[in-house]
Amino acid sequence: RVAQADAARYPGFQLSGSLGLRALTLGTLSGGASVANALLASVSVPLFDGGAARAQVRVQQATLEQARLNYEATVLVALKDVEDALVSLQGNRERLARLQAAAGAAGNADLLARQRYASGLIDFRAVLETQRTLLLTQDSVESTRASLSADHVRLYKALGGGWTRALESPQPPA
Repeated sequence: RVAQADAARYPGFQLSGSLGLRALTLGTLSGGASVANALLASVSVPLFDGGAARAQVRVQQATLEQARLNYEATVLVALKDVEDALVSLQGNRERLARLQAAAGAAGNADLLARQRYASGLIDFRAVLETQRTLLLTQDSVESTRASLSADHVRLYKALGGGWTRALESPQPPA
C-alpha cells in the first residue's frame, strides 16, 4: 500500500481504444471503409492536494512499520515461550533424577529401619519416620513427573502444536 500511496502522487496515464464495424447498409459492412476505430488517451495530474498525498504515503509507511514491529514482538514472545518451556523441562528432568535417587535411598533406609526394628535395636517410631520420609519422597517424584508432563505440553504448544483440523469440511446449507 505504500507503493500505491506513493504512485498516487504522480501523474497517471490511461489509454483505451475500441475497434468495430460501421456501415449504413448490410452490404457495405464487408468493405474496408466500414472499419471504425477510436483511441482515447487521458492524463490525470494532481495539481494541489495540500500535502495529502505525501501524508498518505507517511501514514502507509507508519502502518507498515507498526505491522513489522508487531510481528517482531510476536516472534520474540513466541521464542521466550519456547525458551521458558525448555528451561522448565530441563529443570524438572534434573529434579526428577535427584528425587528418584532420594526415593531409592529412602527405600533403603526404610528397609534398614524395619530390619533393625525386627532385631529389637530401634523402636517403631523410627520405622514410622523412615516410612513417612519414603512416602514424601515418592509423592515428590510423582508430582515432578506430572510437572514434567505439563512441561512437555507447554513446549508442544509453544512450538505451535495444538492446532487441529476439522475432520469434515462444513457443508453449505441446501
